[in-house]
Amino acid sequence: MSFLKYQKENPEFLNNYLKYKRYIEFCAETSVDEAYFDLRTLFRYIKLSLYHTEKLKDITIAEFKEVTIKEITINDLGKITQFSIDKYIVFLSNTLNNDVSTRNRKIASAKKLFEYLEINNHITFNPTKWTEYGRVKDRLPVYLNLEESKKLLAASINSECQNKIRNYAITCIFLNCSLRLSELVLIDLTDIKIDNSEQTIKINGKGNKQRLLYLNEAVCEAIKLYLEVRPKLSKENPDYNALFLSNRNKRISNRMVQTIIKEELKAVFEEEYKKYHTHSLRHSSASLLYNENDIDIFVLKEILGHASIEATEIYTHVSNEKLKRIMENFAVSSILEKMEVSKNERT
Repeated sequence: MSFLKYQKENPEFLNNYLKYKRYIEFCAETSVDEAYFDLRTLFRYIKLSLYHTEKLKDITIAEFKEVTIKEITINDLGKITQFSIDKYIVFLSNTLNNDVSTRNRKIASAKKLFEYLEINNHITFNPTKWTEYGRVKDRLPVYLNLEESKKLLAASINSECQNKIRNYAITCIFLNCSLRLSELVLIDLTDIKIDNSEQTIKINGKGNKQRLLYLNEAVCEAIKLYLEVRPKLSKENPDYNALFLSNRNKRISNRMVQTIIKEELKAVFEEEYKKYHTHSLRHSSASLLYNENDIDIFVLKEILGHASIEATEIYTHVSNEKLKRIMENFAVSSILEKMEVSKNERT
C-alpha cells in the first residue's frame, strides 16, 4: 500500500484517516492510495495558500511536487473556507492542468476527509459541503474490436521480449476476463483452478468484493504456459503466492503492467496507440462480450463486478456493430421503393 510508505512525510491525523478508510471501512488498497495522493495535493495547496501565498502565482508543477505537508495541522484545515476550495479547484485546472474528471475525483477525496473531520468534531465547519462537481461530458469507452484484439495477442506472444510468455498471459486475461488493472495485479496462485474439473479464477474487486469467473481454454492455456516458466519462490518470500512476478521476484506492480500493455499497443498500432491504455482492454473485453456474444447486460454486470447496472449500461451505447446489423435489415428505403412501384402500377 503506497500510503503506508509515506507515513513519515504526513501529519499523523492524515495517516489515521487513511488507516480508518482501509481497516475500518475496508476500502480497497488502490482506493486508499488514490485518496492519499489526492489529499497530498490538497495539503500542498493549503500550505501554500496559508503561509506562502506569493508562490502560488507562478509555481511550476515540479516545484509544487516538492512542497512538504508534514507541518499541516487540523487547525490549518479549520481555516479553510468554501472560497478557499473554489480557488483550489481553479488551481487544479490552471496550474496542474487537471481535467474535469481528475478535479472531480480530488473534490470527492476532499469532501470525504472534511466530512470525517466534522463528524469526529475535529472541525466546526465543512468547507466542501456545498462544493459542486464539474460537468463531465459523456464519453464512450475506447476499445479494440475483435480483429484488433487478436492482433494484440499475436504481437504479444511473438515479441522478442524475454518475458513474452508472462506478458501474453497478462494480455490474454485482460481481453478474456474484463478485469481492472488492480484486480489482475492482486491475483494469487491459490485464486486459480485450471484442472479438468474446474476452470475458474477468484477476483478480489473493489471494496474487497469477490467474484468467481469461469475461464475459457485460451486463458487456461496462457496461464499454464506461464506457470511453466514462472520462478518458484520459497514461502519466506512475501510474494510467493502472487501469480504475476517482476524480474525481482516480487508481485508485479500496476506501473509495470501499464508499461507492458503500452509497449504492446505501440507495437501494433504505432502512433494510434496513444488513444488506448490498460483500461481499454477491460472495455474491449466487455464490448466484445456484449457485441459478439449477445450477452445479457445483467450477466455482464456480474462479470465486470459493477455495483450497479448504471455502470454497465455504457456498453449498450458502444454496440455499433449490433446497431449496424439492425439498421441494415430495417431498410426503410426499400419500403419507400415498393410504395413508389405500387403507385406507378396503379397509374
